[in-house]
Amino acid sequence: MKIPYLRTLVPMLTGLVLLTLFACKKAAAPSAIRPPVPVTLGAVIQKDMPNHKEWIGNLQGTVTAMVKPNIAGNIIQRYYTEGSVVKQGEPLFQIDPAPFQATLDKAKADLATAVATQTKVQQDFVRAQNLLAGKVISIQEFQNQQQNYQATVGQVAAQQAAVQSAQVNLDFTKVVAPIGGLSGLAAYEVGTYVSPQSEQPLTTVVAIDPIKVVFQVGQDDYLSLIAGSLKDPSNAAQQRKENQSAGMQMVLSDGTVYPQKGIFRAANNQISMQTGSITVEGTFPNPGTLLKPGLFARVNATVGVTNGALVVPLAAVITIQNLHQLAVVGPDNMVSIRNVNVGMMTRDEAVILSGVSAGEKIVVQGTQKVVDGCTVMPLPASPAASPAPTGAATGEKGATRALPTASSTPAN
Repeated sequence: MKIPYLRTLVPMLTGLVLLTLFACKKAAAPSAIRPPVPVTLGAVIQKDMPNHKEWIGNLQGTVTAMVKPNIAGNIIQRYYTEGSVVKQGEPLFQIDPAPFQATLDKAKADLATAVATQTKVQQDFVRAQNLLAGKVISIQEFQNQQQNYQATVGQVAAQQAAVQSAQVNLDFTKVVAPIGGLSGLAAYEVGTYVSPQSEQPLTTVVAIDPIKVVFQVGQDDYLSLIAGSLKDPSNAAQQRKENQSAGMQMVLSDGTVYPQKGIFRAANNQISMQTGSITVEGTFPNPGTLLKPGLFARVNATVGVTNGALVVPLAAVITIQNLHQLAVVGPDNMVSIRNVNVGMMTRDEAVILSGVSAGEKIVVQGTQKVVDGCTVMPLPASPAASPAPTGAATGEKGATRALPTASSTPAN
């Protein structure tokens, strides 16, 4: 009874085993090989690299004068035009001089009275000298006359000082520009009572040709500025002269390059403990007073040259937090990810301090697609964009803008 059942079961089990073995052979098929990653390559170049630095600065006047009254009174006239260029000593405001003129007239009258009194007492004193010589009066009477004369001399001197003081106050009623420069808006209108204790100055006058740019230089940048002088103190003067001749370039906040060349003016005498930076000032010619205090700008300067620096395109540097890497391509087009130390960086290039050698190939475009050990397929390098002409910067929509120089002539 059981034999027919077994005859049926055995073929079924055999077919199931064969099917399983066939499926396993298909699953064991070899995996597909990963194709090479298309990338654009560059090379590590060794060259002399100018030490470009860039800082954010704020424009200020070389001198800013707060015009305040030295006496109290009502403003009766404003002489200058707000926002115009004024010369040193040019009248700006007139404060009512009437009370001060009256004070001066009274002081002159008091002086005349004191002089007349002195004249009479002097005559009495001379007479007393003669009487004393003839023994007509006592020594005590002569000394009284002498003291009276000396008192009148003092009174005349006091009245002369009162006249001078009254004249100074009268002169102060005409408020003049303490320096030459660009005048500001008037803080008080005609008819307003002002005094030395007024909260705001009458106006301000700012000397802005040349104009000053103030920026903060970090201590690392500062040390690089003086590195040559530290190595050889005898070259300090020559280093300062070279820095002055190299000059500075200023790029305004909208990307406009200022055509005038600036120079380093001065540095503070200490580095801030709070910020770890030192305040540095530079000056730029400002013909036509186009630039105004308060503008922000980028200050670019070339300070020294790094000889034989290893330079790569900035796009080739892979940055992960504080770690910098380069994708180095070997002769077999296999990628090796290396950690590198990056020095100075510009807008287009980076100086590599260690990690690669001159002439090695690196991935410039496509770094996000490569991993360590992968194979790449070099693509033809795209034509490099033409560099912007000197004294110009690229702004919105690729437009290049530059301020006209003072001697440029408008087109007809």
